[in-house]
Amino acid sequence: MKHLSAHCSSLIAATVLFASFALVPMLATALTPDAARDPASVARANASVQASIAVTRRASAPGTAAPNDVFANPNRAYPASCLSDGLPFGFFRQSPNDPAPLQKQMILPGDPATCGGSNPECTHTEAVTVSIWRVPCSVDSGGHPRSAVLFEIDRQCDPNCQQTQPGLYPTFPLVSATQGNNTLVPRMATDQNTWYSVTYVNSPVVESNIWVFENYLGVVPQFDYNQAFSLNIDNHTIDFSVPAYNPVQYAANSFTLPISGYMTSNWFDPSHGGEGILTQVFDNNDGATRTFTAAWYTFDKLGLPFWLYAQGSIDIGDRTTGNVDTFYASNGGFAGNFGAGATFTKWGTINFSFTNCDHMTFVYNGNADAVNGPTGNGTRTWLRIANVNSLGCD
Repeated sequence: MKHLSAHCSSLIAATVLFASFALVPMLATALTPDAARDPASVARANASVQASIAVTRRASAPGTAAPNDVFANPNRAYPASCLSDGLPFGFFRQSPNDPAPLQKQMILPGDPATCGGSNPECTHTEAVTVSIWRVPCSVDSGGHPRSAVLFEIDRQCDPNCQQTQPGLYPTFPLVSATQGNNTLVPRMATDQNTWYSVTYVNSPVVESNIWVFENYLGVVPQFDYNQAFSLNIDNHTIDFSVPAYNPVQYAANSFTLPISGYMTSNWFDPSHGGEGILTQVFDNNDGATRTFTAAWYTFDKLGLPFWLYAQGSIDIGDRTTGNVDTFYASNGGFAGNFGAGATFTKWGTINFSFTNCDHMTFVYNGNADAVNGPTGNGTRTWLRIANVNSLGCD
């Protein structure tokens, strides 16, 4: 899923959206001469990971959540909705307008677990490109800009590594992060918004891949990856100094969220109880598009309930629905007591966008005078009522 070919359709849309972002400057390229890893350091790092996972399992909302219950990690390093479409592999290469990320060439060793025989993987070393960059997220409901930090390893032989170097691969390096007075082995996840997804030192990197910096649930210290931090890789001195997130560089101050399942919810105007909109977002299983639906339960000119229904297709990564055709139904009956189907008449259009997880803005224009229904145009911003379980948008 993280390989470049699996992300082509979403990356094409993402390229247009992120083309003007100013990424942090490129570091001087340096090829690390020594790929050896101290076994004791590796053991300590992996022990730290195991201990953090154990704490995470114990910290899973004791007394409030059944073992099979799903809830959001309150210590997540970025808004869950920021990376809802999968990690954007190779994103920084998709547009010539994108400045380079933090980037270096390094030599990574092969898999020590294969030693003890004549397996050439034991003594294998390989030059790879390590890249670090940010994906800007929208401003949260408190007005704080957020971002996610991504870590990518590119094998130079991709996409045909297994043909040119069959059975040979580098392994994941020993990574430690320092912020202020705290140093830790960060949780490097290949799947976003998870609790337990983690990568151990010396794990095989069979193909180019990407990881996101996450926080463990219930483990201290927690890092704020929006602030500056440094990375030490394979016991070297500081390999990367990651500056604090500056949304101005990314033209991110006016962002709206990509529309995904995280936008599924009920929305309302707190000053007008009794009216609301239910939104749902569905994947179309083509890897490129989604279906957006909205049901606006409102009132006609007599003050009686009147429903409007909108449905349209959007590309993955879209931050607005565009003008979605909206309809109302007539000639129906209660509890199915009518013919084969009600009659749907086009009312007009509605355009939806989400400035953050708690606010939905919609622009409407429609006419139902023929049935004494609601008619008019305008713009409204409504609030989310609640999150859907396991889709905790923030």
